[in-house]
Amino acid sequence: MSVDKLYLSIILFVSLYSIVNIIQPNFIYNHQQNALRPFGVGYKNTTILALWLVSILLAIVSYFVVIYYFNVMNMWF
Repeated sequence: MSVDKLYLSIILFVSLYSIVNIIQPNFIYNHQQNALRPFGVGYKNTTILALWLVSILLAIVSYFVVIYYFNVMNMWF
């Protein structure tokens, strides 16, 4: 059962990460230079949510979503 949770969370993370890379939001990517925005505060071309931080947050969120889903399924059935 724990292997299913791990595989499902990895699949969810990879799909969410792919969506972020396909969409290329302006707060992560600098479209004028076709590059990622560097991490920082106070400059026009920097961002607080760099791609590495977004990927860490996506991994944590995807794992918690899968854990929550399996807990809800166990309570209902």
